[in-house]
Amino acid sequence: MAASGMNEQTSSLRNELELVTEAELTKHLKVCRRQLYSWRVRGFIPYFKIGRAVRFRVADVAEALERMRIE
Repeated sequence: MAASGMNEQTSSLRNELELVTEAELTKHLKVCRRQLYSWRVRGFIPYFKIGRAVRFRVADVAEALERMRIE
């Protein structure tokens, strides 16, 4: 049982730390690359710059988009 709990924690941590590319995120959000770029440069969504590569954490982007929601 303890091993199962450890696997869940490891899996959860991996998912939390997993970074995706612009192409992967545009597919996930069903938006064009230009829209994602616009959100990024305007500071609407957080991102990581690793050398020349841009990466996103899906959970962070989802949280940022939730803050933009109008009810």
